[in-house]
Amino acid sequence: MSEAMFNELLSKVRPKIIKQDTNMREAISVKLKLQITLRYLATGDSYSSLAYLHRDPKNTISNFMKNVLEEIYSALQEFIKVPQTQEEWKEIQDEFYWRRNFPHCCGAIDGKHVVIKKMPNSGSEFYNYKGTFSVILLATVDANYCFRYVDVETNGRANDAAVFAKSSLNDTLQENILVSTKWRRNAQLTKKQKIFNYRLSRARRIVKNTFGILVSLFRVFDKPIALNIDKVNEVIKACCALHNWLRTRSSHSYTPTDAWQSRCQTNQALQNVRQLGSNNYSRNAASLRESYADYFSAGESSLGKTK
Repeated sequence: MSEAMFNELLSKVRPKIIKQDTNMREAISVKLKLQITLRYLATGDSYSSLAYLHRDPKNTISNFMKNVLEEIYSALQEFIKVPQTQEEWKEIQDEFYWRRNFPHCCGAIDGKHVVIKKMPNSGSEFYNYKGTFSVILLATVDANYCFRYVDVETNGRANDAAVFAKSSLNDTLQENILVSTKWRRNAQLTKKQKIFNYRLSRARRIVKNTFGILVSLFRVFDKPIALNIDKVNEVIKACCALHNWLRTRSSHSYTPTDAWQSRCQTNQALQNVRQLGSNNYSRNAASLRESYADYFSAGESSLGKTK
């Protein structure tokens, strides 16, 4: 993050995190609060390490951290909002078609386990099938690697169907958008079906890449997050908002070249969400899949074609 962008962010959050000096002591400067918070997100250092580096007690850092995270997300929420007009949705569709060669796509959706330290007296509430403790980040992204919707209110015990069913995005998708799935590989697939599977995977891969960029820039995800659950949720939301803001305002300097791809594959802090159920889908969704498959196989599109 450049100095100019840091100062811009500082001006956005200053009114909400500033404290008055008293006769007993001077308040911690707003600049220092933001510096410590951003360093924590970028490095994942412990409060003790941050205390030695900035000469502020770790209990003081713990006291102001949540407030700063909340105000970062609040100040940058305009960069992570769900489209509200038909024109905004059409813009996302056009980007997906131009970048991923997939028409009428309004976003790619996926969920990841954000690994955390076991909460005191939490039992198995956050225990997931991989043997770790986590909360689930459900996200929808556009073709420009930006988050359009995030949900972090579900514990790690849930599977992908349960996470999606309880999200506020579910009702909207059920009423207005049809979600299509790939043909399964356990059957002999035709060329048309293989082409459709490739094109759908190519469009959906962008959400995987977005998670990879997030992990490569915010090292707080490198290891289990040792915070209370309310702070963990704020960490995730603040990171997503900062990602969108930096991606929108300074994409060339913010996004690494290819390093994030290997980091996403080897990183253990963001894990896939378990898929559970029979993968049943509606008759309309099956009809939509056939229409896409016919469209992809009839035109110039092929397994090797890119835009």
